[in-house]
Amino acid sequence: ESDSQFTNSVYLDNDQLELYHGRLEKAPGAIALRLRWYGNGEPKQVFVERKTHNDKWTGEVSVKERFVVDESEVYQVLTNTYPIEEKKKQML
Repeated sequence: ESDSQFTNSVYLDNDQLELYHGRLEKAPGAIALRLRWYGNGEPKQVFVERKTHNDKWTGEVSVKERFVVDESEVYQVLTNTYPIEEKKKQML
């Protein structure tokens, strides 16, 4: 069994667990915010993901949006100090 089969997820929410309850109640457009990495051991890259849930019967599809950060940048993402504008300029 290879390390790449391991999926690690840390879900983010507020004190009222609004995102959790939205998903539990299957509210239309409920979102999940999570940090995800693959393999065991210390991650090198971490995906920051937002998944918007929609029931298939509605004709809408669930959407997963994500971007990748280096493990050393996770703290900046969590504390809202990640230099997003600088990163966007580097991509152009």
